[in-house]
Amino acid sequence: MRRALIPWLLFGLALVAVAVPIAQGTSSAKDPRVAGLTKRVSALEKAVNGLINKSNCLGAQGIVLRGQGATEGYFYTPDGGTTLQLRTAFDAPVTGETPQGLFATVNPACVTPTRMLYHSSGAFTGKSVHYSGARP
Repeated sequence: MRRALIPWLLFGLALVAVAVPIAQGTSSAKDPRVAGLTKRVSALEKAVNGLINKSNCLGAQGIVLRGQGATEGYFYTPDGGTTLQLRTAFDAPVTGETPQGLFATVNPACVTPTRMLYHSSGAFTGKSVHYSGARP
C-alpha cells in the first residue's frame, strides 16, 4: 500500500510546484503600478493618434527656381507699372522636369479659420513705428 502512495505523493508535489508559480504570476496583475502604466499607455496612444492625424495634413511639393534676374525671369513692378524689373521666383516643375527642392504643403481641408496657434487675445494687429535712422 505504501508503494502505491509514493507515486501519488510525488504527483501532488509536482502539481503544487507548478501551481504556485502560476498563482503568483496572476497576483502581479494586481500590482498598483499596472494601473499607472495603463493610464500612461492610453495617453501615449492618444498623443500618437493625434500626431498621425496632423501628419496626414502635411505634404511636399517639388519646386524649381525660374529666372536669373538679369536676362530672364518674372516681371515685377514695385510702383504699379511705371517700372518693370526681372525677378527670380520659385515655380512648380513642368512634367518631366527634376525638382531642385521641396516646399511643405498643408491640406486646405485641415485648416480652419477658428484655430489660431499661440495667440489667444483675438485678431492680429499691427503697430506703426517711427524709424529715425541709424544713430551715431
